[in-house]
Amino acid sequence: MRSTSGRSRTTKTRNVEATKEEPGEKPAATRPEAAPARRRTGSLKVRRGYAGRSAEQLREERKRRLLDAALTLFAERGFAKTPIELLCAQARVTTRHFYEQFQGREAVLAVLYQETVSNARNAVLQALQQGGQTTQLHMFNAIHAFIRSYTDDPRRARIACIEVVGVNEEISELRRKMINEFSHVLEAYALALAKTGTLPRRDYHLGALCMVGGTNELLTEWLTSKNPPTIAELTEQLLRFYSALFVGARALGPTTPSFDFAGLG
Repeated sequence: MRSTSGRSRTTKTRNVEATKEEPGEKPAATRPEAAPARRRTGSLKVRRGYAGRSAEQLREERKRRLLDAALTLFAERGFAKTPIELLCAQARVTTRHFYEQFQGREAVLAVLYQETVSNARNAVLQALQQGGQTTQLHMFNAIHAFIRSYTDDPRRARIACIEVVGVNEEISELRRKMINEFSHVLEAYALALAKTGTLPRRDYHLGALCMVGGTNELLTEWLTSKNPPTIAELTEQLLRFYSALFVGARALGPTTPSFDFAGLG
């Protein structure tokens, strides 16, 4: 019989050879595991999304939720009675995320106001630019488009006519700017009619401001009156008002007639 001691020595020799390390290399048992590779983008942190949406998409969704919640709360409770905490709760957004989007409630109100006026102005422009129509039909379509843009969602009408009044100096300046921008649309239309001879050539800026101011007050009456006028009555009254101004301008001519105001007393 062969001695088992020879086989044992051979096995031990093979095991020793199998565990030999390269010169200068630590034994496998003592080598530290390699750290997982980190994704680097210079000094910028990588913002991950959620459920297939990017970080930017999530920010935009939070912003829209805040604006939608503010539209309802500002219209129903009033801007002054809507704290940021309530706004965030309604929008399901943390206050930290709120301040990532806006500096304060006034900034939210400003965006809503600009959206409302811009949508109305674009609707009026589109109506005035339709070809093949009489001046009367242009005015009717423009007035109808404006009234619909406000009254289809009374919350926006309240934001534009009531909630932006008296908030602070910045909102007041924004309101003046938006009113002037809207009056420029009417002024440009009047000047276009003047070029065709339909209206006399003159400065229509102040007259356009009167139109915008009167329209705003009629909408405020619709929002606040216990017995508000119907949408049809609003549209008819504004059409009469604008028609009278245009007809009056044509009748008066390019210069304003002189009156003896002293004789009125």
